[in-house]
Amino acid sequence: MRMTTDPTTLSVLQRSARTAAFLICIATLAACSKGDTSTSGTPVAGKISASTAAPDTDIAARGATSVLPPGYAAQLDRAGASASDVAYTQKEPGRWEVRTGPAHILYTPADTAAGKYAASATFEQVEAPAHPEAFGIFIGGSGLNDPATRKYTYFIVRGDGKYSVKARNGTNVRTITDWTASPAVPKQDSAGKALYGIKVESDGKTARVSVNGAPVTTITPRDGPISGVVGVRVNHNLHLIVTPVSIIR
Repeated sequence: MRMTTDPTTLSVLQRSARTAAFLICIATLAACSKGDTSTSGTPVAGKISASTAAPDTDIAARGATSVLPPGYAAQLDRAGASASDVAYTQKEPGRWEVRTGPAHILYTPADTAAGKYAASATFEQVEAPAHPEAFGIFIGGSGLNDPATRKYTYFIVRGDGKYSVKARNGTNVRTITDWTASPAVPKQDSAGKALYGIKVESDGKTARVSVNGAPVTTITPRDGPISGVVGVRVNHNLHLIVTPVSIIR
């Protein structure tokens, strides 16, 4: 037996169905506008929430020991930074305890090297920085007193076992080798400590870089200058024990 529906009743049912569908759509849109709260409060592994991350600003190392070694000059990366915010304390002859402060290079104008030479320095990271921060040796320095003419090439390491090579030309910094892991570059231990003996050996055409006696990379004049003033480079907010650069010509 076939059943029939009164046209009036059918119209009412159709309107009710359309109303229900409309209400469901409104509810869905409202939920979407609030976002997916099931994961919005869960941080992604390896990332820092922009709303909770502490600003990575220079932490001034002020105090009676906030002086540079006699005969040395510091050139700071950031305009307006002060060398008085960097502390070099002589632990013993030939060893400095360094606290930063702003990122900078430290050198004495007498430390120049060209052609065939070997330049070396030792860096001991005393404690882990709040963020991965780097340090190392720069070579080929010239025009260092003027930020507009400053040139040098630098090899730096950090506590996660990686190294990088960069070249500065005035205010422009060019990356030659981006952060790369190397078995020759130690990782900091659980206390944040690690020791890095960095050596650059040049024959005038190529500069070979090693860490703790193990080869890491090479630098050529096409990458950046390799003849000129030699010194150390220390990024900001670090606590290190550093030996001054030693040059064998």
